Amino acid sequence: MANNLRFGVVGLGMGMNRAGMIHDTEGAELVAVADLKTDRLKAAEERFGCDSHEDALEMFDRDDIDVGMIMTPSGLHGKFGEEAAKRGKHVITTKPMDVSLENCDSLIKTCEENNVKLLIDFGERYGTKNRRIKAVLDQGALGKPILCELRMKWKRPDSYYVGWHGTWELDGGGSIMNQGVHSIDLMLWFMGPVKRVIGAHFDVYDHENCETEDMTSAILEFENGALGHVLTTTTYPGGNVTMIHVHGQDGVVGVGPDMWQFTDNKEPEIELPPYPGNVIQDMLQVVQEGGTAAVDGHEGRRSVEINMAIYECARTGKEVIL
Repeated sequence: MANNLRFGVVGLGMGMNRAGMIHDTEGAELVAVADLKTDRLKAAEERFGCDSHEDALEMFDRDDIDVGMIMTPSGLHGKFGEEAAKRGKHVITTKPMDVSLENCDSLIKTCEENNVKLLIDFGERYGTKNRRIKAVLDQGALGKPILCELRMKWKRPDSYYVGWHGTWELDGGGSIMNQGVHSIDLMLWFMGPVKRVIGAHFDVYDHENCETEDMTSAILEFENGALGHVLTTTTYPGGNVTMIHVHGQDGVVGVGPDMWQFTDNKEPEIELPPYPGNVIQDMLQVVQEGGTAAVDGHEGRRSVEINMAIYECARTGKEVIL
């Protein structure tokens, strides 16, 4: 246990799941959790045998915690991440990194100034299917890239938007910022930087109490010349559908439904090196072995930047150059 990386988790909504991930990961130790709800704290204590705090800063003041994992509402990620970093703790935030570029930049700066690592929990980066797609694109096996389609069609009831969800202040947006940001991150990882947002639209179509939006559509141009189509919504009654397809002159790859086709049987050979299975394992190898994170602060910032550009384009009716 002496060589374990020791974690404290703030926020026990989805944070309860991540607390379990820490508890079950060899080389990681869940020392404490923090939340404002005493029933959640008691449940974590009983399930994991960890300490609990109602005050997150009190938890960060402990000397037996190496990493602060921030699982609060999105608009508080930077705030709590900076408090952890100032106390010498490495930081993991759940997605998105925060709800503004200013908050993202401040968190990055604070972590760098305090010489601590910053990772953003985009779990899709660790999946074998997605890593194979990334490898194919990096090899240029599709030829000239032409189109990337992103479709995320989910359903959220009105009850979901009671509280901080769907607010600009704490959620930073709706379907594209909360649910869709995982896919936006994958799209950027696959395709590279966006040159411009050509057109965009968002609105509330099917919810009584969503302040932000429950559907967003956008057209992008990537720096590699390919076009991007993005659709995210939480109005879809047909079950959750998430897909990203990329095609070029010589093939198509994608997930949801899975696609893996190459012209003239030119399927490339792919050998994937060993890689972490989740963000907890990733933090272990970054801190203990000096490895490179799947998504550090600078990489995590990119999806926030694109979403902000999409919202700006929709509000102004003018294309946004990145």
